Amino acid sequence: MRFILISDTHIGGRFDELMFNKGMEIVDFLDTDYLIHCGDLTNDGTLAQYKIAELYLEKIRKNKPFIIIPGNHDVANVGDLLWEEMIGPRFFCQEDKKKKVKILALDSTEPDSNSGRMGAKGIRRIYEEFESIPEYWLKVLIFHHQTLPIPHTGRERSAIYDAGDAVRAILDTNIHIVFNGHRHISNTYRMSDGAMQAWIINTGTLSCKKTRYREEYSMTIVDVDREKNDICIRVIQLNQDPVLENIRYSGKFQEVIPPMKKDHLATLIQIGNTDISDNHFNVDIFNKGVKVINETECDLVIHCGEVTRSSYLHEFEWSKALLDQIEKPMLIVPGDGDAFPLGYELFPEYIGERNPSFENGNLLAKGFNSCLIDTKIGRLGRGKTNNIINSLTNTSKFGAVAFHHTIVPLPRTKHDSELMDAGDVLSALVKNRINLVLTGAKNQAGCWQVDDTVFTNAGTFSSLNITKKEGNSFNIINIFQTDIGKYYEIEEYLINSFRYKKIGSFHVSDFVTPLTVPPRISYQND
Repeated sequence: MRFILISDTHIGGRFDELMFNKGMEIVDFLDTDYLIHCGDLTNDGTLAQYKIAELYLEKIRKNKPFIIIPGNHDVANVGDLLWEEMIGPRFFCQEDKKKKVKILALDSTEPDSNSGRMGAKGIRRIYEEFESIPEYWLKVLIFHHQTLPIPHTGRERSAIYDAGDAVRAILDTNIHIVFNGHRHISNTYRMSDGAMQAWIINTGTLSCKKTRYREEYSMTIVDVDREKNDICIRVIQLNQDPVLENIRYSGKFQEVIPPMKKDHLATLIQIGNTDISDNHFNVDIFNKGVKVINETECDLVIHCGEVTRSSYLHEFEWSKALLDQIEKPMLIVPGDGDAFPLGYELFPEYIGERNPSFENGNLLAKGFNSCLIDTKIGRLGRGKTNNIINSLTNTSKFGAVAFHHTIVPLPRTKHDSELMDAGDVLSALVKNRINLVLTGAKNQAGCWQVDDTVFTNAGTFSSLNITKKEGNSFNIINIFQTDIGKYYEIEEYLINSFRYKKIGSFHVSDFVTPLTVPPRISYQND
């Protein structure tokens, strides 16, 4: 089955008609099951632009099965009403029983905003449409905005606000492929909760003169062979003569391998959000948690930030006395509560280095300060990102990196206090196959696999600002060596109820799967 993806034509604005026509010539020449436009058909959502866009849509539709959804530019200036009058529905589902594919298209836009939102209704519809679909059907979700941060896009600020809920719904319902546009550059990630993989595929801009980095104008071709369990993702760069075909991925479509044998390698305990302070700290819960930690065999306790609530002097004095009760080796990074002006001086004095490290026979862990003074937004920057890569890719030991701010969006939280350079950081981490990334913002425990890197986030260890009814918790991460790689078993220990809750297991190969180079497609008559 073949999908051709185009997006962000921006007709009426910085529109390049030459590139648009070149892309349509390729679409006309190729056989495809679905031609999909991932939004931003127009530039300003005005009546004049929609009238022009209708003319260009005649070139797109022709005899191809065509799906189109709105983008943020299409709904500007009350363009959502014009879309429904002149283009079609903004939410719809398409089901093909012969091809055994179901496609759900959702409008993720917010009027007059670059950011988006799936909304409770959209999330609910994902479950309603896909929960009862057999696994041998191909399940496809389309919306304009991204969920995972995209590299080469500058500051991370225009994902959907409820990206965490969208990711959870995608993984809960075992959606196979997600198609997005919006950021004018292509990108591909495999994301897993340990049971199934979802392909998150962003396509670039077809014809907008606002291009990013060196990709410029592009379209994406996705070929899925369910019988052979193969997928091939090609990015076609149009501003080349002949067009340049970049194979983004070619290989197995779905592959989760259970371990046959595993040998214990290391155990990490991950805590966060102690919030030591006068009014936000639960000392009884803290003591209960410390007791369990001291009774647990582990190599390292990693605190992912928010040691204090407000960086006051007495909070740091109290924190030092309390954290000294933990009898295990510790690595502690600052959170935004530790980064108020006074905390910049007090953290090194009372807690330790802001960019700490730990090493033993099997493990190398690096911690980094991702905080900016007096704000909840974080940043690593190129220097620290390069430090992570240089430190953890040139070692035979298991490599873990810790910082406070999240990269992968969390359920039931607004996706707004992640790293501002999350796209470039995420890309660097997974491209270089960093083993484990630990974060601590948002007070929500969770774990995911993106490509070959596992991400875990800590809940709140001893703060009174509890965001879920199960209460305070910490994570226990057991890491095993298998015949092909690393196996992770991750539990959340619920301090209030003295209960262990399994939240994830992942089997990741140590070996890079060689790219299967498919035959090049002919894009025109020779």
